[in-house]
Amino acid sequence: MRQDEAEPIAVVGAACRLPGGIRDLDGLWEALEQGRDLVGEVPADRFDARLFTDPAVPRRGKSYTAAGGFLDDLAGFDAAYFGISPKEAAHMDPQHRLLLEMTAEALDDAAVDPATLAGSDTAVFVGISDASYGALQMSALRTVGAYTMSGAASSIAANRVSHAFDLRGPSMAIDTACSSSLVALDRACRTLWEGGGRAAVCGGVNVLLSPFHYVGFSQASMLSQQGRCASFSAQADGFVRAEGGGVVLLKRLSDALADGDRIHGLVLGTGSNSDGRTMGLALPSPEAQERLLREVYDRARVHPDELVYFEAHGTGT
Repeated sequence: MRQDEAEPIAVVGAACRLPGGIRDLDGLWEALEQGRDLVGEVPADRFDARLFTDPAVPRRGKSYTAAGGFLDDLAGFDAAYFGISPKEAAHMDPQHRLLLEMTAEALDDAAVDPATLAGSDTAVFVGISDASYGALQMSALRTVGAYTMSGAASSIAANRVSHAFDLRGPSMAIDTACSSSLVALDRACRTLWEGGGRAAVCGGVNVLLSPFHYVGFSQASMLSQQGRCASFSAQADGFVRAEGGGVVLLKRLSDALADGDRIHGLVLGTGSNSDGRTMGLALPSPEAQERLLREVYDRARVHPDELVYFEAHGTGT
């Protein structure tokens, strides 16, 4: 089915974990209404920022900032609820654990009994791009065990969800860096539009465990020295790293209505592309991005003047 002929995709369940102790949509909305600043400094339980940071002057092997958005609790996880042993849970990337928890909460938000999805062709698409937990385990070989490889692999992130809830549709992790979760959403919607299953779980997750990424992005002058995003401003000097995650349960609108679901919102159209060859690998192509936007608006039959909110991301723009 062509996307411009497809019915909307309904978001019938949602869950999230975000900086500032936000654990649900109400908490997110409250933070947005209040205009809360959720950026802080690297927590001591991640790594000693003093060893890797020098804000006074750019230095090799150092980051010039330790600013970021951080979750309150990465260690807490009810392994028994998911039938996972404590030993295996300890080797699991916290991102895997968060995805399992948020999927359970998204199903609960949708008033869907997980048992009713067991054995179904429900698809799972997950955006994930950081593999720090596995790398940190590999740096201490004595800690490597039977569950290290599966616990560390980003490719397993979606499969964790499919395995835990016995979901038998397509299941894959997608890594396109900053756009990973949006591309996962695009893939999930297309699967539903093509008739691939009655429901899809779609999510994205990111955690900040390693100092090496701070150092690398600082050496590329990508991080904000002021520790704040200032998009589209003359004061913009880079981006700020953050962690968190979100999961949504998706259905075609007709199926959601037939099931009597509460609907959070509708996806009218999606699209993704690549900028191709630009002046540099990390530099954008305004022409390619404009072309994609025009195509998506046209397929979804939405005029740009109808938009009331537009979210964008760019390195230091």
